[in-house]
Amino acid sequence: MANKRKGFTLIELLVVIAVIALLLAILMPTLRKAKEAAMRIRCGSRLKQWGMAIHMYVSDNHEKLMRIGQYWPIGNGRPYPHYINIRYDEQGGQAVWSIEGINPYINAFGSNFANDGIATDMITCPNCSGDFMMRWAKEVNWPSHPFVEFAYSYFAGFDNIIDSLPDTQYSSNAKDVLVTDTLRSNRLLMAEILNLDTSDGAYRYNHGKTGWSWNEAGGIKPPAGRTTKSPNPKAIGRSQLFGDGHIEWRNISTVDNLPIMSDRDVDEWNGPGSGWMSPGDDTSYF
Repeated sequence: MANKRKGFTLIELLVVIAVIALLLAILMPTLRKAKEAAMRIRCGSRLKQWGMAIHMYVSDNHEKLMRIGQYWPIGNGRPYPHYINIRYDEQGGQAVWSIEGINPYINAFGSNFANDGIATDMITCPNCSGDFMMRWAKEVNWPSHPFVEFAYSYFAGFDNIIDSLPDTQYSSNAKDVLVTDTLRSNRLLMAEILNLDTSDGAYRYNHGKTGWSWNEAGGIKPPAGRTTKSPNPKAIGRSQLFGDGHIEWRNISTVDNLPIMSDRDVDEWNGPGSGWMSPGDDTSYF
C-alpha cells in the first residue's frame, strides 16, 4: 500500500498565518524606525556637504559668509531663509546667499541655471522627491522669480538686518542662536526646512510621521499624500548644521509638535534654542 502524504491541516495553516501576522506587527514599527534613522543619516550627510561648500566659499572670500536673502515681495527687506537668490548680489556691502556664489563649491544647480532652470537633487532632502523639487525649481521659481525655494534654510548674517525689522518678525533669541557674518561653532548656520505658509495653510518639512510635506500652491503639486495641512502638522524633526560643520538632529515633540496657525509666532515652541522668523505669510522655524 502506498504511503499517505500528510499535509497541513486547516488549523495548522491558520496558526502559521497568525504567527506570521504577529511577527509582522512586531517588526514593522522597528523596520520603519530603522528606515527613518537611515534616512536621517543620509539627510545629515547631504546637509554636511552644504556645510563643506559654505566653508570653502568662506575660505575664498575673506572669511565672510553670504548673508540671508531678503526677497518677497521684491524690495521689502524681509529675510526668507528657505530662499536662495539666483544671481550674485550685494546688500549693504555684503554678498547675499546665492546660487551663483555657492554653486561652484557644490554643483547643486545646473551650471547654467539662470538660463535653463535645471537643478539637481542636492536641493532637497533624500526623504523627499528629488524629481518634484527639481520640477518646482524649474516650473515655479524659474524664470518668474529671482530666487529658488528649496528644502533647506540658511540663517547667516541675520544680525545685520534684524535691527531694521519689527520684533514681530523674529523670535527674541534669534541674535543669540544664529550665526553672524562669520562662522561660529555653536551658532546655527543652516537646517532642513521647517516652514508654515499661512497663505494656503500648509506646513513644509522633510521628516514627518507620514513622510515629507510640501506646499500645494504654486503651479504644481507634490505626490498624493505628501502635504499635511495645518492645524495638524506631523513633523518629527530635522537636521541642523552649525558653524563648525557638525550636524545635530533635533526632535520635534509628538505632543506639542508645531504651533498652530493662530499662534505660529511663539518663542521656545520646541525648547531652548528654537525660534522663528515671519516674513509676510511665511513662518520659518529653527
